[in-house]
This record gives sequence, structure tokens and C-alpha cells, in this order.
Amino acid sequence: MKVKIERPTYSDSGVLAYFLMKEEKIPEEIVKITGKISEEEFDKKLLKAYDATTLGRMKFRRVLLIGLGEKKEFEPDFIRRAAGVAVRYCKSIKCPELSIHMPSISGMNAKLVAQFITEGAILSNYKFMELKTKKEEYFDVEKVSILTEERAAEEGVAIGTILAESQNYVRYLTEQPANIMTPRKIEEIARRLAREKDSLSITVFDEKMLKKKGMNALLAVARGSSEPPRLVILEYNKEKKSLPLYGLVGKGITFDSGGISIKPSANMHEMKYDKSGALVVLGVIRAVAELKLPIRLIAALPLAENMPDGNAQKPGDVVKAYNGKTIEVLNTDAEGRLILADALSFVSEKNPEAIIDVATLTGAILVALGRHGAGLFTTDDKLAKILEEAGNRTYERVWRFPIWKEYEEMMKSDVADIKNISNTGEAGSITGAIFLKEFVGKTKWAHLDIAGVDLINTSHPYLEKGASGIGVRLITEALIFLSKR
Repeated sequence: MKVKIERPTYSDSGVLAYFLMKEEKIPEEIVKITGKISEEEFDKKLLKAYDATTLGRMKFRRVLLIGLGEKKEFEPDFIRRAAGVAVRYCKSIKCPELSIHMPSISGMNAKLVAQFITEGAILSNYKFMELKTKKEEYFDVEKVSILTEERAAEEGVAIGTILAESQNYVRYLTEQPANIMTPRKIEEIARRLAREKDSLSITVFDEKMLKKKGMNALLAVARGSSEPPRLVILEYNKEKKSLPLYGLVGKGITFDSGGISIKPSANMHEMKYDKSGALVVLGVIRAVAELKLPIRLIAALPLAENMPDGNAQKPGDVVKAYNGKTIEVLNTDAEGRLILADALSFVSEKNPEAIIDVATLTGAILVALGRHGAGLFTTDDKLAKILEEAGNRTYERVWRFPIWKEYEEMMKSDVADIKNISNTGEAGSITGAIFLKEFVGKTKWAHLDIAGVDLINTSHPYLEKGASGIGVRLITEALIFLSKR
């Protein structure tokens, strides 16, 4: 899909859409065509729509009115949602072109409004169809024109396009099944990305190099699988030493059976999504490179498959991580934190200003927050605020949890430095974060548990069922803010 800014007099497409708050009047040019529209027909409640033919009285074939609700209840994300409704309407009537009259929103400048329209339009137009042999039931909207005289809207479209396309890139990769999207396949994709972007460089540690470096926690997780593990390191602006350095780490379990502590069979197919964190990180560094942010960035993607063959690690095993700490493995299904331990230790050695890790780490976060937000755990209040504000702006919201010292006691092992789960079964998301905290040293650090938001399985205004790619816009927005400091 191509999104562009056009002056109202220049546009010519099949559908013209208006977004209207409860207090706003329906434009006179529409009333002249439709006649008076009653409250019963169109009450302007959030995302309620009214459509009509223009009867040839306009160059547009149809008009579409979409409600934004009352001003006092308005959220900026409603703009994305309304754009999603408009695009899906065009898809339903097989109209390839849409024009949206850019609304004037109090407290939002033209750049932001255009950015949010762009994000909602591009995200709602995407659907994973790669593996279907018959694609005739899918219709793609090819062009969206945002009608405005505001020049600043151009920049909003450019930013929104990069963010939304990077998120769709992640949705596409995450949806691929485990027999296709293996650690080596992700390595191949990362290499391709590094070739495409001049500002990116790549280093890959294979099994031999992982052993040489002492990344035994990552190796231990992969022992039960025929798929070899990888640690992919992507660096942005590597040579520009005067720029501040930030670190990203993403959990990349391409399939999680649970290992010897095997999962129940119900819904185990969803464990192909356990690679979401690593792919979100890949999407973020792609977006950062396209935005040309004035920072350096190092992104680590630890990649492995967790399977239960005769070589698999066993409950009770002890492994030594890259930073020298010993880990007692009480549950092989708490494997994500093991591969993150080595990657976090490696990135922290580079002395970044801060590290953000993202992972589908715990089912407990789904119990705590449902599917409406990611868990945030951090050692730094300023970093917490940046991520919270970025979450509100992108509507990829986060909620901060405590990481008090008392939780550290729950993770002490009798035979090693730390165990990978607590014995109590309590505070599962927090104790998972406490484990990760042991591997970042004194670096400012934030952990995002996205296990509740990586997957869309109910109706959503602008995301289809399946992999969500949530985290890409959130983290990129945080890095945009940090780049301006």
C-alpha cells in the first residue's frame, strides 16, 4: 500500500472518508448528496460507520463517515482505528483507492494525525497469505490519499510508513511455522537485511563460536534439537563512536515444546510465536536504520529450538552462563531466560547507555494483564517513563511491575548461583525478570514481557488475527525520544 498526501482538490478515488467526533457537524458537501442524516442512522459513536453513494455528484463513488466518539473520551489511537475501518470497508467493496479527509484534532499536530492515519491504514491492509494456494479471497487496497493542505503531514506519512511496514515485516516473519523459520533461516534473513541497509553490520556466532565464548546457557537449550542454535548480532552505525550506544535483546525460540518439562499438547502449535521477541528486535533495527536515527544500536538475537530428545538438558542440570554465573535448571520450559542470559551478558559488556530486552517470557503475564498490555520491569525510573509514554503514544501499552529485593531471595539456588524458576510458583513474571536482571550488571535495563500481546486472537480494529508485531513501534518510539536527548 502507498500512502501519500494530496491537496483536497487534486484527489480522485473510489471512496472519500471523514472521521467525525460527536460534537462535529457532517460536512455540507456530504449533506447536499445524502440529505439530512439522522442520529439513528449515524450517531458518531466510536467506529460507527455510515456509507452512501454519491449518485455521480462527486468525483468519488462513495462517501464513508466514521465516528470518533465524544471529545472528552478521545484517544489518539482512535485515528488509527478509524483508518483501519476505512481500509477494511474498501476491501469489502473491492475498491483499490481510498481518500481520507484529515481531521483537525485538538492537541494533535498535522504530522501526528497523518502518522497515525498511515499506521492504521498500512497495518489494517496486511494479512498473512504466504502459505495459501488460493488467494482470490484477499483484496489489497493499493493507495490511500490523506487530503490536507498541511505540509507537516508529509513527515508524518514517512514516519508512519516506516513504523507500520516494519511491524508488518515482523508479523510476516513471526507467522511462519517452525519447520520454515528455523534459527538458520532467521540468520539468513538478518544477513539479507544487513546487506540491504548500509548502516547495518552483522556478526553470527555458530555452535563452535558459542562453545568457544562459553555461552553454555544458549547451547543447553538447543541440545535437544536437530536445529543448531545461533546468536545473531546486528549493529547500526557501528563506526560512529561519538553517538550514544543502546542495546536490544530479543528472545528467539523458534519452537518451544517445553523440552523434558514438556508442555500440554493443547495449543502447542502457538509455540511457533515464541520467536516474537527476536523478530521484534529485528523489526526495530530495520526501522531505526530507515529513520536514520542519530544513535548507535547493538541488537542481539539468541536463536534456538527447545525440544526433548535424548541429548536435551534435564531438570536439575547446572550450566555456566557467559558472565560466569551458574544456573540450576529446575524446569526446561523456562528456557527463554536462559538464552537471554548469555545475550544480555554479551551486550552489557559493550557498555550501552541502556538495554531493552523483549520476550514472550511468561504465561503469568497473561494472567496479570490479559491481552491489553506488556509487562515492564526496569532498574531505571527515567527509562520506565520513556517506555510508558512511548506505549501510550503507540497504544502498545506497558504496565510496570516491582522488582523488589525480596523477589531475589526466591531465585537463590541451593547448588548454584541462581535457579531458573522459583519453587513457590508465585510472581512468575517478576521472578523471570529478576533472573534476567542478574545478567545485565550495572547497565540501565528494561525488560518487556510480551507473552500476552504477541498474538491477536480476537477482533482488533487494525490488526488481523495472528502475529501482532507489537513492540516494534513501542521500542522505536522510545529510541526516537532517546535520540533527541
